[in-house]
Amino acid sequence: MTSYLVLEAPNGPDRDHKTTRFIADRFVWLAFFAPWLWLAINRLWLATAIVVIALFAAGQISTFAGFEPAGILFGLATGLITALEGRDFLVRHLIRKGWTLTSVVSAPDLSSAEDIYFSGLSENADAVEQMSQPVWTPSPQKSGDTNFVNDPAGSFLFDLNGRR
Repeated sequence: MTSYLVLEAPNGPDRDHKTTRFIADRFVWLAFFAPWLWLAINRLWLATAIVVIALFAAGQISTFAGFEPAGILFGLATGLITALEGRDFLVRHLIRKGWTLTSVVSAPDLSSAEDIYFSGLSENADAVEQMSQPVWTPSPQKSGDTNFVNDPAGSFLFDLNGRR
């Protein structure tokens, strides 16, 4: 099971919850192999610059005689840290920008996490809140229906981090 962090936009959720983001808390393969690319895709510019400098330094270290393993291990460590903690960097960045962490949902895939989260929304809220929250009905899934947004195996390399 994967834990999904549920974040709502700075000015609150819209009527259809299209701005609500579900970010899976798991290892990111793209961030392991190309940490600078994953950070740039997620617009974490300062972290991207730091990782580029660290990878450049790892490359320079590996050119010295006797320090080849140290340079390679430094580059792998940079990728490993980004792959393990990159989504935490992203969540912290969004929280600093005003997003609100509303819940953590454990589910096998994104569609199940959305079903669990939206089924738990309060139905006894004020009239204004009832008008702003949509009626959540899960869409029927075909047996072979997998696409890049909803990959049940979670193996797609370019994860959208809750964006649609």
